[in-house]
Amino acid sequence: MTDQATVTPINATKSAASKPKGPAPYNHEDLILIPTTVPEIVARTWTNNMEEWAKGVPLPTYHARERHLASTAFSSDNRLITWILVPKPDADVTVEYKASTVSAKTAAEGVRGGFNPEDVSEENMERIMGAVETYERPGIIATAGEDAGLKDVISMSVASVYAPSKYRNHGYGKLMMRLLWKEIENRGVSFSFLYSDLGAQFYTNFGWTARTSVEIVIPPSLALPLAPTANSDDDSRKTRVSAKPIVIEDIKDDDANQSLGRLVDHDAQLLRATIKQKVQEATQVNANTTFVAPIPEIRSFQWLHARAWFNASQIWKFDQTQIEKSLNYGVCVPGTLDQFVLWHHDFTDDNLFILRWRIDSTSSPEESDAVALAFIQAAQLEAKKWNLSKIVYWNGDASLAKLLGLEVKHRHHSIPSLGLVNSSQDEMNVEWVLNEKWSW
Repeated sequence: MTDQATVTPINATKSAASKPKGPAPYNHEDLILIPTTVPEIVARTWTNNMEEWAKGVPLPTYHARERHLASTAFSSDNRLITWILVPKPDADVTVEYKASTVSAKTAAEGVRGGFNPEDVSEENMERIMGAVETYERPGIIATAGEDAGLKDVISMSVASVYAPSKYRNHGYGKLMMRLLWKEIENRGVSFSFLYSDLGAQFYTNFGWTARTSVEIVIPPSLALPLAPTANSDDDSRKTRVSAKPIVIEDIKDDDANQSLGRLVDHDAQLLRATIKQKVQEATQVNANTTFVAPIPEIRSFQWLHARAWFNASQIWKFDQTQIEKSLNYGVCVPGTLDQFVLWHHDFTDDNLFILRWRIDSTSSPEESDAVALAFIQAAQLEAKKWNLSKIVYWNGDASLAKLLGLEVKHRHHSIPSLGLVNSSQDEMNVEWVLNEKWSW
């Protein structure tokens, strides 16, 4: 999940700057997609994608961050796989490419020959035409009208899709995604998802269909609605809030009653109940809908926190005491497990992302509004504390936008895209439940 939401240009727009830089090094039939665990080769994929994602971070620091993230529980137990698109061991470059690089003195100026999966020489690693990461994640799937009920399955998220710029525009990125889908099909995976920066259509060609992609952007300086005065007869949702003060507290990753683990585990239980209800409702109207969702798990939130911690500590150089004391996971209503907001400090793109948002569905409208405003006020304070310019909520509840007087806007980047694997179900009859930033 180096940059889960950033699936980088592997088929750039047809401009003069994006035309092929000479003949293709290898024919498609001479390329294969293989997993690698060799540390030097994995590190080379990081070096390659730095040209797009480092944003000024020096190589040693960039590599240190990726090693830090690779050491988390989310990336352990073979959940993370790094795939590389490379020539077969007995392959050689095309005649046209060889002729165009006849004067090359180094592999960087002109590659030759096939790839050896154990060789960490510069000459061999220059033969990496592309790379992509996948993460195995627990999921749920259920289809209306079927007797099987909810099924616990394996899902696979796709991240860090990348082709070095000098090897682009030869169809290698498209080839890599076709080969990856075949690999996913062979691994017992029920569904796969990614986040596209190449528009809604590109990944549909390989199995991933674009889903709902909207967001609410909340300025930290936004004036929040106030409770109506005693003489007010305005009962609109925009101003209706509970007179009861809402107490909130920070969420900690420890063993306390409202710890991160307990909240996430309960959230997963509530997700199951939500999908069961959706299945029942769809069955009653004879809708042939399949509902899917990755299951919230503490490891994914810890991975995002580890990323924020590294960026704050090693790149933006915030005070270490402030980081340890104040870089929190979110806030919750004490004594409850179903009223909380989890967030992520995205220092790279200057956002405080709302990862998960849950308010007790049995609360009165007045109580729900009051809790929502308390959460937003806490998020505003958090954003200001870390000098983040906006709060972003992917696929947020339209009622929250209405309460705040904001618009729900379409998002043209990081488009969530999902596909069922080895299924004949029409992709238009698939609903991704909890399609929010947390699963990035």
